[in-house]
Amino acid sequence: WYQRRVREAVVSTQSTGSSGINAEYGPHFHLNMMYSLLAISAALLAMGSAGTLFDFTTLPNVDGWKEVSDTVRTPGKSKGVLTLQKTQLFQRGVFFAMLNPQPNGACFAGSVTRLPTTITSNPSSVQLKVRAQGELSHWKVYFNSDTVKYNYEQKFECPLNGQFVVVDLPISDFKAYYHGAEQPDAPVMDLANMTEIGIQGYGGVYATYKQAGAGSLEIDYISLV
Repeated sequence: WYQRRVREAVVSTQSTGSSGINAEYGPHFHLNMMYSLLAISAALLAMGSAGTLFDFTTLPNVDGWKEVSDTVRTPGKSKGVLTLQKTQLFQRGVFFAMLNPQPNGACFAGSVTRLPTTITSNPSSVQLKVRAQGELSHWKVYFNSDTVKYNYEQKFECPLNGQFVVVDLPISDFKAYYHGAEQPDAPVMDLANMTEIGIQGYGGVYATYKQAGAGSLEIDYISLV
């Protein structure tokens, strides 16, 4: 629909004012404009379907991301920061986490942002290209909703070997959690109802493993595939 309307708009412009525009910009102006508008419309369509949610190699900033760490609770003492690393050769996102656990291992440090648009398709997985360094190898991606009380989370382990890896998180494996505990009777995640996405390092209070200390997760992109 977007692409058809773009073509119609370009044809209309050509029929009503092409002589003056061609004289000023050249005979290929309309064709180039159409290709540019088609590319924009395709990008808009992709945002609502499978495609890149966040390309940290090109984002101008991460101002829309906010910290959500265990300091939202009285005993919390962890810290998380998402920033952009910009060098003369490359750019990527980096999430820094410092986990200071409670005696039972409870702690978390994360960052969350609004999804760029409502997800209208049925992607099979969330995909990230990441590299973990430091003391933290266990991370999670989670979704929130304005209308659902649960977080829908999926954990993954990233090797601390200095290499980037592509992590594939099946949509069907996102589980409902409430205050860190899995809720097996909760409804399955409806991605169309999710409004936020977050990244988190966590201590593992309900897991067989525990982690603490400082680490980073470098991120090239987060996509739906």
